[in-house]
Amino acid sequence: MFPRDVLRICLFIGALIAVSVSPTIAADRLRLLIETDAGGDPDDEQSLVRFLLYANEWDVEGIIANRPQTRDGENHNPERTGLGVVRRLLDAYGECWTNLVQHDNRYPTKDFLWQRTVPGYNHTDAAVRLIIAAVDRPDPRPLWYSDWGTDHGAATNNLRRALDLVLRERGPERYAQFKSKLRLTSYDMYGAHTTNIAPPFQLWVNTFQPPMDGKRWYHRFSGITARAGGFDLVRDVLTGHGPLGALYPTNTTHWQKEGDTPTFLYLVPTGMNDPEQPTWGSWASRYGRNENYPNKPYYWANQLDAWNGRTNRDNTLARWAAALQNDFRARLDWCVKPLREANHPPSRKVAGALQRTVKPGSRVELDATGSTDPDASQSLSFRWEFYPEPGTYRGPLEITHSDKPRAHFTAPASETGATIHVILTVTDTGSPPLSRYQRIVVTLGE
Repeated sequence: MFPRDVLRICLFIGALIAVSVSPTIAADRLRLLIETDAGGDPDDEQSLVRFLLYANEWDVEGIIANRPQTRDGENHNPERTGLGVVRRLLDAYGECWTNLVQHDNRYPTKDFLWQRTVPGYNHTDAAVRLIIAAVDRPDPRPLWYSDWGTDHGAATNNLRRALDLVLRERGPERYAQFKSKLRLTSYDMYGAHTTNIAPPFQLWVNTFQPPMDGKRWYHRFSGITARAGGFDLVRDVLTGHGPLGALYPTNTTHWQKEGDTPTFLYLVPTGMNDPEQPTWGSWASRYGRNENYPNKPYYWANQLDAWNGRTNRDNTLARWAAALQNDFRARLDWCVKPLREANHPPSRKVAGALQRTVKPGSRVELDATGSTDPDASQSLSFRWEFYPEPGTYRGPLEITHSDKPRAHFTAPASETGATIHVILTVTDTGSPPLSRYQRIVVTLGE
């Protein structure tokens, strides 16, 4: 072995040991299982490309492919089963893995994901067994389940099949225990399990609906993000970014359609979002109670944000669109660039409690001087922003030195119990620039 080969191996091993580009610890990682009808509308494959680039952020419990045969005419993938389509993407991910893991050592191997990728066809029970085993696992964390749509030609939703089986074989009490471990970011594919069979799901966030102002929310991801921040699909995904990006299909009704992507963007740990709080907002939008299910913890995309002089639903996503697309661009760079040539997100650190109770008139200190960037040559910019819609206090609120690492504001005179949401955005100077966040929730006390 030549000396330079030894050096290359040492550098690679060192990267595996040393690189840590996210503050998330294992106990805080979410468990996630997705079901896709890949092989139908090609936008599932678009979302799968992005999903695999974020596979380092969760404990992926499984990928279910529920379409036994791809749709002729609409889908051009050379693989002609849903499972084949997913595995083709996994093969491409495997080719990128050696490079990806230099940037974050939490990326699972292709073999790990392959073993947890199963057919969810009606004549098989592999997916049902996978779901039940994941829920039954002695893990205190809930299982997040994302159904990306079960279109015509796909099988029956496999979580519905699993719930039918558990109710039939275990009875109502153990069914309730099983169901209580689930959290959903999904279409409604579960029939009476959603509406009539007690208990309701602990949390269901429908990231696809409702239509508002003549616009289907399922289609708005494309319109809002496709060119945000100068994003260019051909330059940033399809060209020169490795075999996974090259498999991103473009024959969808909307350019960069990705209607399923919000199901997992909602769960990306950016520091801004709490998946148990849909009304707070995330890279996937901000959600409110679904009025079709009164007294149930069910949410959908019916909220409006005031931003850039306008108030509408698009703003719940548009305010983050450039940042989330820059993050996607960076991860595609990770597929082909060495550690020192790519950008990595900053690590934000706020002094003091993230949830505070203060008296009206008191000074609230905001201190993010402990924030750092893993790419040592870069500097950081800071923005402290009052985000009124998630809280109950709607303003006004002036933050002094809002563009500095240290800032402050005076707690307003308002009713006891009112909540104020302040978002810190920390952005680096890399290419593309990357942002991470921290949310501080201030409650007004006596």
